[in-house]
Amino acid sequence: MKESADYIPVSYLNAYVYCPRRFYLERVLGMFEDNAHTIEGRSRHRVVDMRGQEARPVKKEEVIHRRSVSFSSERLGIIGKLDLVEEKEGAPGYPVEYKKAKKPANRDPWLNDQIQLCAQALLMRDNGLTLPERAYIYYIGSRARVEVPLTPDLVAETERVIEACRQVAATEAPPPLTENRNKCFGCSLNAICLPEEEEVLAGKKSNAKEILPSALDADVLYVDTIGAYLSLSQDCIKITAPGGLEIGSASLEKLREVVLCGPVQATTQVLHSCLKRHVPIHYMSQHGRYLGQCTSWLHHHGLLREAQWRIHFDPVRALELARIIVVSKATNMRTLMMRYLKEDRNEGDPIQFERIKDLKKKAQTADNLDTLRGYEGAATRVYFGQFARYIKPERRSFFPFDERNRRPPRDPVNAMLSFGYSLLAKDCQGAGGRVGFDPYCGFYHTMKYGRPSLALDIMEFFRQPIVDSMVLSAINNGVFKENDFLQYQNTCYLNEKGRKKFLAQYEMRKKDLVTHPRFHYRLSYERTIELQFRLLGKFLLGQLPEYEGFHIR
Repeated sequence: MKESADYIPVSYLNAYVYCPRRFYLERVLGMFEDNAHTIEGRSRHRVVDMRGQEARPVKKEEVIHRRSVSFSSERLGIIGKLDLVEEKEGAPGYPVEYKKAKKPANRDPWLNDQIQLCAQALLMRDNGLTLPERAYIYYIGSRARVEVPLTPDLVAETERVIEACRQVAATEAPPPLTENRNKCFGCSLNAICLPEEEEVLAGKKSNAKEILPSALDADVLYVDTIGAYLSLSQDCIKITAPGGLEIGSASLEKLREVVLCGPVQATTQVLHSCLKRHVPIHYMSQHGRYLGQCTSWLHHHGLLREAQWRIHFDPVRALELARIIVVSKATNMRTLMMRYLKEDRNEGDPIQFERIKDLKKKAQTADNLDTLRGYEGAATRVYFGQFARYIKPERRSFFPFDERNRRPPRDPVNAMLSFGYSLLAKDCQGAGGRVGFDPYCGFYHTMKYGRPSLALDIMEFFRQPIVDSMVLSAINNGVFKENDFLQYQNTCYLNEKGRKKFLAQYEMRKKDLVTHPRFHYRLSYERTIELQFRLLGKFLLGQLPEYEGFHIR
């Protein structure tokens, strides 16, 4: 007898006919990503599902309705929940499948929908009911019901698809990319599959067609009001300040993550709702130190973590990835130096630019991690040695910068850099978890208790483009004032007012669009972070011939 986990849900048959790779990603790797279509479909199905009244007969005139009826077939190895089974006196029952879309114009229903519907009828037959001659698809968008004849040819094709699904589920490599790339535009898994990017990195194309969404759909909720607490009101998080004044709210449907800074409380109901929706809750200290996160469970992608650990313990391959990280970071530091010093160069500047360029070349051939870290440290010292000159002269009186210092930061510039790096580490850890990585197993940063080494590895690509660039722009444009900081005995932190300003600037920077250096399309920085993790995952699993870092121009 098959285990219940071995049965293929009939909805996955629909995915297979649409695209075999989508079936593999969803069924074998357990990957799923929402988009506007999936969210709308789930919302409209809530009325159909009739939770708590599953399979109960309801008579409507001459027809008996049973909603959310579950069946399984050991013979076929499939399982499914039928939206609606209609029964008429003296005639066999038949399934009705609900689709959120509009009825296809001047054509039969799509084959993938017909296969899913036929599989539901086969489930009814294998559970002692008569196989109906026809079934129906109800299109919610146009309020139209379309008849689907269950012909012998359709039954045979459905059984063939079931067998093909079993074969794909037994393989360790995803099926080839679909040639009909138009399907990719409406697919919610396009940011996971990366069909165009995969072909570019394999050398089959020079530019990628822009299928990947340019930005992440959901939002980040930051709460840093001291003593605030979060409660649940239907599907919204309500934020209340001490004294009972409501200061904000956020829809759970639109949230990607929640960040709580300092002494902020969240009710159990909020925690449970976030866990059910896979919305992580990140905790930071009042001064911006990242503490940890509350998340639902470890990502299903165990194969990826196995590959990650295998290369972590392979010194040769781990060093290859570490070199890519350092070279990309050095490139970004040199680019930012040239941007900010282009109007204020003196005779010594070319020497500094060439110094970083020389260290980058040496990093490309470093034969061990210690040597590589030496080159990275030297390049960082050159970069921060000129950092004060990136600030406008009229702003340097309150924003002096002598050196990079932390734990604790001793001046406003370092306070903002440290807070920004904490937020960036949080974002990288969250993106790595969404992809399926173990964020504590890296390739460049050493493994220590509590250190998210992989998140810090990927973070190196984005320190200069996101945090340093944002901090310098905010300082030079007069966004921050002296009263945005708390300074006491050689220690400096952003106060509550300053943190709110910083969080707003940081989120705006993450949403800025940048042209990708390899794929040549524009996407947001926050999407680029996730893209780097996705590409790394494909490389570790042997689906890409090489891995490339990210650098700005």
